[in-house]
Amino acid sequence: MTRALYLVHGWGFDTSFWAPLLAHLPDVNAQVVDCGYFGSEDRPALPDMPYLAIGHSAGSLALLGQDLPGCEGLVFFNGFPRFTAAADFPDGTPERVLTRMRARLKRDPVAVLHDFRALCGTEAPLPGAPDVDALDRGLEALQHQNRQTRAADWGNRLHWMTGTDDPFGAAQAGFTSPGERVAGGHLLPLTHPGLCADFVRRRLDDAP
Repeated sequence: MTRALYLVHGWGFDTSFWAPLLAHLPDVNAQVVDCGYFGSEDRPALPDMPYLAIGHSAGSLALLGQDLPGCEGLVFFNGFPRFTAAADFPDGTPERVLTRMRARLKRDPVAVLHDFRALCGTEAPLPGAPDVDALDRGLEALQHQNRQTRAADWGNRLHWMTGTDDPFGAAQAGFTSPGERVAGGHLLPLTHPGLCADFVRRRLDDAP
């Protein structure tokens, strides 16, 4: 039975995002990535045992672009294989929205973050001083990356849950593999940590 996790948070958050979820999984070894949006970047080594890779929002896109030796499966919350709209992905966000957001980020990062996090569903204080360069790199990835083929390659080893009230069409669209849509918004691991932990535990129990 798989008993390890490797977690990547989404844009505009930090490792504390996962605390409510992990509190429901005290028996599981967790390696948590910090993307460096509010301090030093920290990317721990992949677990040395079979594990699940867990991503939220942009963290899902990042994991789809990463080599994950030893990974038994992916679990994505409010995730997507690409964020911006395209002819074959009409649910995405228009690229011009990201272009404007990146320009505004350089002028007033705190306002951009507060607006974004409010749209996601949280008014919590920022966890630290914004690192504009790291945040801009994150937006650039959202603007340009397309991992639809990589997502399809995982087949039924990719498991996902998304909120029916998620404000982002890309996250509402989900993936081609079987998943679950539940009542909630874009921050399911924060707002529904018990439900998300049960979803993770089912995948842990199903893994070889």
